[in-house]
Amino acid sequence: MTVPAPAPALVTVSAKVGVKVAVTAVAAVRVTVQGAVPVQPPPLQPVKTDPAAGVAVSVTTMPLV
Repeated sequence: MTVPAPAPALVTVSAKVGVKVAVTAVAAVRVTVQGAVPVQPPPLQPVKTDPAAGVAVSVTTMPLV
């Protein structure tokens, strides 16, 4: 029977000590100002007119029996 060699009796401990800090500046008051909308004329539209009188014709053909 083969017995493995014992592990070394050394223990390594590493520690890193540090502090990370993030600073954020926040305003307690927010002011929004909107200016007046400039006056704009309505877009140009074609003048409405009544259509001229029209004629409709319907033709139905039937085969002679």
